[in-house]
Amino acid sequence: MCMETHDDWCNPKHVAEVMRQVNHPAIAVNWDVMHPVRMGFATMDQAFEVLKPWIRHLHVHDGLRRTGRLVPIGKGDYDHRRVIELLVSIKYDGYLSGEWINWDDPYEVHLPRELATLKGYEREARESVLH
Repeated sequence: MCMETHDDWCNPKHVAEVMRQVNHPAIAVNWDVMHPVRMGFATMDQAFEVLKPWIRHLHVHDGLRRTGRLVPIGKGDYDHRRVIELLVSIKYDGYLSGEWINWDDPYEVHLPRELATLKGYEREARESVLH
């Protein structure tokens, strides 16, 4: 079971404290990468450092901080390239879920675009590790 960094639980330090208190291998974190940054609790790097022992799943979507509008990954204010670099650095082998919320584009357009962007970030991150 995963606790998501969302709503009242956007602060990574609070989520980490719950993980320490629960201290059970079946309980982990679903790092919704946008919300800790959006709410001003942490940078991507800070959230990752606090949560990494418990990260088992991720939610990814991008948006504009000023308006709250959701946009395609790579077009917003949240650094998903950095998220992928951080995951590659720990050899993360879990899942990421893209959140498709109120898009003007149909999923047939949106999904391939999001996958291509994320796979490109992963390819770049893996190549930089090799060099």
